[in-house]
Amino acid sequence: MHEPMSSADGDIQPGIDAKEISLLRSMREARDAPAVHKASLAALRAHKPDAVAFACEGVDDKKVYFHWIRNSQIKFGYEFIVCNGKEKVLRFRELLRRDVTGLNKGVYFFIDKDFDGLKGYDKGPDVYVTETYSFENALVTSEVLREILTVDMHCHSAPQIRDAVVEKFEEVYSSFLDVTRAHNHRIYLARRLGIDSKPLPDKLNRLATVGLLKVGFADKSVDEAIVLDREPSQSEINQHDADFCSLDPKRDYRGKFALLFFVRWLELLGKDRNSEESFLFKRAMKPSASATIQYSLDSIASRSLPPGSFKEFIGAISVDKQEPAPVNAVLG
Repeated sequence: MHEPMSSADGDIQPGIDAKEISLLRSMREARDAPAVHKASLAALRAHKPDAVAFACEGVDDKKVYFHWIRNSQIKFGYEFIVCNGKEKVLRFRELLRRDVTGLNKGVYFFIDKDFDGLKGYDKGPDVYVTETYSFENALVTSEVLREILTVDMHCHSAPQIRDAVVEKFEEVYSSFLDVTRAHNHRIYLARRLGIDSKPLPDKLNRLATVGLLKVGFADKSVDEAIVLDREPSQSEINQHDADFCSLDPKRDYRGKFALLFFVRWLELLGKDRNSEESFLFKRAMKPSASATIQYSLDSIASRSLPPGSFKEFIGAISVDKQEPAPVNAVLG
């Protein structure tokens, strides 16, 4: 029997039989089951009984929340538990809520709002839901771009240059959001109506063509890029149309699409900064060092500040972790 193969992102490759596919899926589900995360938490408690534990959706979430926590000036130790999916974070939370041993004490959960919020699970002071669709939306901002322009693009002492570039960014980003409106609408309907979909695009060229100065439509149609198990009916579309139209594209459209755009646009911006015939930096002094061209999630996150709601969430934990003041200190 041949050896089953998987791609780098974990997709099962064609050419293996149904039994092998079923076995691989079962193994993955078992690996990411809430009981496994509970065992990891118990092992953590054996070594660091007082550490706060933050359960998040994935390794990318961990990178961003690391920067946000550090910038929130916390005064307690913590560890991450990566659950590999939003539903698995929520199921892990439910499992701990039923635990009678006190294992759930000091455990907090981070999830993306997406289009489905808490998915019917209860709210609580132990769970942080992003203000935006996901944490990525909070990274694709003019404020982050200004930091990058100052530090990585060497536009220090040139506020007029930064302002002009930010203005162009806002224009091009708005165009990208307009071009991908239909993609987001289709995903929104799928989530609201419980329609399953194929994996969503992780390549920018399936969504749009992005240039330094403008954005165009991709060769792939929206239906080809966002493949659903069934098409929504016209009555279903009409039912949710007003709610979708009320969304703020910058905050409420799919964050991973926004970040794909931002990474590509920053690459083009860096090349333009280094060019002898620049479009956006014609009046800027030529720097002694080259501008950065390649950007990772981690490098972008390091330029961001935590949203206000996140600082409040972390601040509440900090207050809860403070030791009670001695009686004589209270009495003076």
